[in-house]
Amino acid sequence: MIDMSPKINPIDLAIMPQLPDLEKIKQIREKLGLSQRELASRAGVSQSLIAKIEKGAIDPSYGNVKKIFQAFEEVLKKGIVDAEKTGIHLTVGDLATRGVVSISPNDTIAEAIERMVKGRFTQLPVVVGDRIVGSITDDIIRNYTIEQTRNKEKNYEEVMKTPVSEIMEAPFPILSEDTPIELASLHLQRQEAVLVSRKGVVIGILTSADFLNIGFKR
Repeated sequence: MIDMSPKINPIDLAIMPQLPDLEKIKQIREKLGLSQRELASRAGVSQSLIAKIEKGAIDPSYGNVKKIFQAFEEVLKKGIVDAEKTGIHLTVGDLATRGVVSISPNDTIAEAIERMVKGRFTQLPVVVGDRIVGSITDDIIRNYTIEQTRNKEKNYEEVMKTPVSEIMEAPFPILSEDTPIELASLHLQRQEAVLVSRKGVVIGILTSADFLNIGFKR
């Protein structure tokens, strides 16, 4: 039988660059009251690049996208001080990525890694039907792999066949989409992600890799 497990060391998952959701750029820019020219100036990129990204006409480099989100951070930091004056009140729903990629507790660690690599995620909710029963992250996978192989309790192939249920942790917090982003940032300083709900139904996810919690640390 051919081994179809992904040939990616879970220890390397954490250092994979996480590209933020490009669809958020226009949404956040408009929410913060920035023109394309103003955002480009703050980020040190061209206005035409911003326009092309927002139209989906270009696949930008990780470096340029990070510059744009760092520019958002600077505006957000100022917004914490001037929120009442500027009227900027971002919510979890404004910034969340719509749709949630999940994993079953019966799936294997290999399948979790494959899903993470494909979607460039570092975390996944664990779901049974409509119920969120746990969470798994690249840190959990890496630490489990190191522990099991170091103690020679399992070899790498056996680790990859381990069910997610054996290593998953508690579910990520679930916040309503109208929750202020300042409150979400408190969760994101301790958790890798928060799930976003509308009328009790999970509709999206906001992760610590979205670069936004940094701007809300006091």
